Amino acid sequence: MKSQKKKLGALLGLLAVLGAVIVSAAAGSTAKLENLEISIEGGITPKVLPKKGKAPITLKVEGKIKTDDGSHVPVLKTVNLQFDKNGELNTTGLPSCQPSKLQSTLTAQAKKVCASSLIGTGKVSAEIAFPEQKPFNASGPLLIFNGPKKGANRTLVFHVYAHVPAPTTFVTEALIKKIHGKYGTEAQIKIPTIVSGQGSLTSFQATLHKTWTYKGKKESLLLAGCPSGQLVAHGEFLFATGAKLSGNISKPCTGK
Repeated sequence: MKSQKKKLGALLGLLAVLGAVIVSAAAGSTAKLENLEISIEGGITPKVLPKKGKAPITLKVEGKIKTDDGSHVPVLKTVNLQFDKNGELNTTGLPSCQPSKLQSTLTAQAKKVCASSLIGTGKVSAEIAFPEQKPFNASGPLLIFNGPKKGANRTLVFHVYAHVPAPTTFVTEALIKKIHGKYGTEAQIKIPTIVSGQGSLTSFQATLHKTWTYKGKKESLLLAGCPSGQLVAHGEFLFATGAKLSGNISKPCTGK
């Protein structure tokens, strides 16, 4: 059971960084290498953004990882993503949730324990293929919380209560870093080999939105601007098989 917890927990970390990258996406994107394919659909509202400065947005994102022949999806090992400097994750004055508070909680309990830190909801699914057993799917509701800072870096905390096949709570963190240049934020995750490489993320969906008041000023979790008419991102995905998917995303936006 511990191996299953680590598996889905690590894979949820991937969801965090994918969600961050798709802040810049207004339509779908697909990366493919031989038999393996990752497809992502993302949308933000409003779609018209300021040319100068940034405005609050709501993000919706969903994705699938599959193989062309329906074979078991290989295990993802590492992820390195950067997203546009004109997109921003803002947590100024936002309460944080300690991961320890979420351990062994049901979905409703987690929402209650860290209600002020909840920034997103969704669903995550994985295919589990144990030796000499028919593969089965495991899924559950996803909660995303603002996590405690680690030095100068921010974290996001993910909670899923799922049946795998026994009822189990999964809690994991993702580290978010600021960088300079074309991309403003970087997210890196190393995903360990779990259950001898038999468990794989297959789909996810999430909506991120949060507003709050801090020192008399209204704050918003996600902000974006459109000074050049497009938003960009870059990602690399390394799988246990040695397969490596990478590419750039460039999406048009409307500046006002």
